[in-house]
Amino acid sequence: MNQTGNSPENTKVLVKGISTGTKLALLSACILLPMISESMLVAALPGIEWEFSTGGVIGAWILPVVLLFGAGLSPFFGTLGDNLGRKKVLSICLIFYVAGVILSGFSWNIWSLLLFRAMQGIGIAASPIAFAIISEQFPPERVSSGIGVLAGCYGAGTLLGIFFGSVVTDLLGWRWTYFILIPVVILHLALIILKIPSSPGIPGRKTDWAGAVCLLASMFFLMSAITLAYREGLTSPAFGASVALSAVSAAVFIYYEKRAAFPSIDLGMLKRRRVAMIAVMALLVNMTTFLYIQVFPFIIQLPSGLMLDEIFVGYVMVPGSIADMIASPAAGIWIRKRGFKVPLYLGGILMIAAPFIYFLLPLSITTLAILYTVFCAGMGMVATTYLMAMIRIVPAERTGSATGLLNSCTNIGGMLGPMITGIFLATFSAKTVFEGISVQTPAPEAFFMTFATGTVAATIIMILIIATTARPADRN
Repeated sequence: MNQTGNSPENTKVLVKGISTGTKLALLSACILLPMISESMLVAALPGIEWEFSTGGVIGAWILPVVLLFGAGLSPFFGTLGDNLGRKKVLSICLIFYVAGVILSGFSWNIWSLLLFRAMQGIGIAASPIAFAIISEQFPPERVSSGIGVLAGCYGAGTLLGIFFGSVVTDLLGWRWTYFILIPVVILHLALIILKIPSSPGIPGRKTDWAGAVCLLASMFFLMSAITLAYREGLTSPAFGASVALSAVSAAVFIYYEKRAAFPSIDLGMLKRRRVAMIAVMALLVNMTTFLYIQVFPFIIQLPSGLMLDEIFVGYVMVPGSIADMIASPAAGIWIRKRGFKVPLYLGGILMIAAPFIYFLLPLSITTLAILYTVFCAGMGMVATTYLMAMIRIVPAERTGSATGLLNSCTNIGGMLGPMITGIFLATFSAKTVFEGISVQTPAPEAFFMTFATGTVAATIIMILIIATTARPADRN
């Protein structure tokens, strides 16, 4: 990442164009809008599966396909922005994102929807470039606050997406969540192109394209293997081929990253015990989050659950998003004053306690809302703390590599969560007469297995928390 200095070239970048506040608003929207479009289909998942006659496992691709591209490409777009110029790369990525938003509302089957959702994932993959532009173009005294605003847009975008999606889906149908968003994303793209100042790239620096392709391929074949394991069994040739292709792609990725002059993900950091544990923690935290995000719409809307309208998904999940937005900065304040242990341990305990609310209390909207609120409060504390712990552990010059590694682990966890829930929803099902038609719908056992898996994951997270805080942090 380029450092902002006092050279005439940098000074020109700082003063050119629009005000810092307007620039911050436009860059914040680079995260806010993709997070809204990524999460607004949560309430619509059962309806989309019904409309496209899709089983639980294929339907479980709807959420993680966005994160697949986010996890696979975000580290490499950051490097590409350094090479070619950050505004140029950001604009190209947003063009793909806007095209995905426009086309998604016109999807004619599940495969077209997944393709267009994948195009939206390029928008999420480009979000780290917005952070880099702030570091490059903002006055030094405004950089920290600007980055803090952008970081808050992840939670705010998810909150707005879930609420917006549940209301619009209930009133107009899920396609209208995209139709209403189209003029907003087009306007945003135009303003980015016209108003954000350009900056030169770094000539002669190579982009790690081989690593990008191999990482994306490895994760794609892993998701395919999970799908095929359910549909065709563990002994099927297709499953074996997907596992082999995922492993080979991962091996080639590791080979290239170790030899690349400018690797986008520094895998050597995983040799350090605490860095590796925090990376696993990040994966499990987001995996558990998406386990629950995937299952709530089915519990709320299906006959085996509460059989309520889509809008109730917002009633359940919005309080949780608000709890996350409160708990995350609160944990940060505590850490600066008192240290890491209290928010880590309290967050871990809340994540373990959350699924027991489902096990012990009668099923109702209130029960689900309390469960998700408790979980999100704990998740926000843990996620904020492990990010700050990672920054504290590694040397200052490796902070970018460390946060890039965490970003990839987080997105991989977000991919796995819906796939695991999708397998449970498809495996534990029963015939139900719905609108005069006999269909297979998830049974209560699917919901139980999802929360049981969340309990196991939270317990492992707690073990990692204990192990991570057992000795003073290694700063070497």
